[in-house]
Amino acid sequence: MKSSFHIKYFDKDKNQEMELPLEKMVGILLGLEINIDFHIEALKAQAIVLRTNLLKSSKGLGGRGDISFKIKPLESYKDIWNEKYEDNIKKINKAVNETEGMAITFNDKLIDAKYQLSCGGSTENSENVIGNQVVYLRRVLCNYCKDSPYWKSEKSFNIEEIKELLKVRFPQEDIDIYLEISGFMEEIEKDEQGRVLSIKIGDKRFRGRELMELLDLNSTRFNIFPTGIKFVSRGKGHGLGLCQYGAEKMAQEGFTFMDILKYYYTGVEIKKIQLPCIEQPLFGKILVIDPGHGGEDQGYIGRELGLLEKDIVLDLSLNLKTKLEKLGATVHLTREKDEKVLLTERAETANHLYPDFFISIHMDYYPNSKMKGCEMFYFRDDYESKRLGSLILKKLEEKQIQSRGIKEGNFYIFREINVSSLLIEIGYLSNVEEEVKFRDKEYIKTIVEGIKEGILEYFEN
Repeated sequence: MKSSFHIKYFDKDKNQEMELPLEKMVGILLGLEINIDFHIEALKAQAIVLRTNLLKSSKGLGGRGDISFKIKPLESYKDIWNEKYEDNIKKINKAVNETEGMAITFNDKLIDAKYQLSCGGSTENSENVIGNQVVYLRRVLCNYCKDSPYWKSEKSFNIEEIKELLKVRFPQEDIDIYLEISGFMEEIEKDEQGRVLSIKIGDKRFRGRELMELLDLNSTRFNIFPTGIKFVSRGKGHGLGLCQYGAEKMAQEGFTFMDILKYYYTGVEIKKIQLPCIEQPLFGKILVIDPGHGGEDQGYIGRELGLLEKDIVLDLSLNLKTKLEKLGATVHLTREKDEKVLLTERAETANHLYPDFFISIHMDYYPNSKMKGCEMFYFRDDYESKRLGSLILKKLEEKQIQSRGIKEGNFYIFREINVSSLLIEIGYLSNVEEEVKFRDKEYIKTIVEGIKEGILEYFEN
């Protein structure tokens, strides 16, 4: 891990953008976001949650960069923690240092690590809270937080407060309005003049006259109107992800921070994250490179030299993979040797890995024509791929590679995958002059360099 990695954030108190080293920021937030008296394993779990969210939001890793805090240095807690200050600082440092660089991922991508004080018996499925399904935010049963101060809480409001807070209207109090309060006062029987003959209150039934006498009412012609409402709730928070009081109880019972995180986040990995540096500006980016054809599917065959499309695009893709990995990207090839891979399998690879881009490499052929040059295709409305393709073409043109522009395409592979995708036709095997160039390894390296530089500029901007 690069200890020099900094988090940029907007300081609400100072009204300006600031930055702090990642691990220092984690320590500061740990003191704010969880009960510092909790078990060290619970603190470690929370430290990893905080680090994960900071990294996911960081512009340096492709996040939105919308990090804003009202934070204060740990030194300011001396007056709050008093004689516990030194011990609490040691606990924070231990939790941060022993989890340094660790974050939570799902399919090699940082998760949105939601957390709450107390789940009240079970966490919640994401679609019931934020409207969309997140595979790692699944409901889990949790009685670990049953001893928390938030297991059960009450809050009462009078009717006027409810009307004001919710901006709602209630019926005007009128003797002719028929109201019941289910489970409390219900099954009211009245005569034709509106006098109560009988009513069930709780688990008992009363005659109207009997109730009038017991409660000293003026008559049996009465109705019920609530004057206040009490809400009884269990737990505290939105219900998603880590339950802090549950984590505390699990830690007391001997579970590690790894156990805790994998309990509350379904199917995740907890691992050290290699952070970007100047030498690896594409760190964290996932790309699938798709060398077209392969095996018995040779693709186009060169008009003059008989060069095979499948061989040229594989050679170029292997070179491109090496270049991009040196810049920190994670690169997957749909094939790494001369073998036939079905289009359905290529699509499945992309949909499983869910990369930032799927880039398919091909060549073209137009008989009895002198057409040549590099051409890009993107799927309709996929403007990010269009922008990437335009940047690659610009870099290739700077290297004297002829461009045929970028166009919208409706290829099968585009329709079957769920990520941004770009198809690059690197040249024409029907053009003798261009076919000869593809026999030259340096020419292929030039194209690789142009594609690499275009990808780099896209992510840097």
